[in-house]
Amino acid sequence: MSRKGSLLSLRDRDSTIPSAVATSESKVAATDSKPVAPSRQGKKAMTGYFSPEMSFAMHMTARKHGMSLQDAMADAFNDWLRKMGESPVGK
Repeated sequence: MSRKGSLLSLRDRDSTIPSAVATSESKVAATDSKPVAPSRQGKKAMTGYFSPEMSFAMHMTARKHGMSLQDAMADAFNDWLRKMGESPVGK
């Protein structure tokens, strides 16, 4: 398995799927799943398991600053990318 050196290769890897395969997969997804909310279109889920204390602190701090947890996590991920010498990618 060849490994590309860029984080952008992860973002771009879905574009390497042949169009016939991508088209048939999207038809299956369209018929087997619920409609996708507009705010989720074109996005991928990222999950993690954290302590109840971390979950509470993140939810409360995000709410205190008028942010959604998703926006707070995007800010944190972008800060971490900068710390690692990568470019932030937005939300």
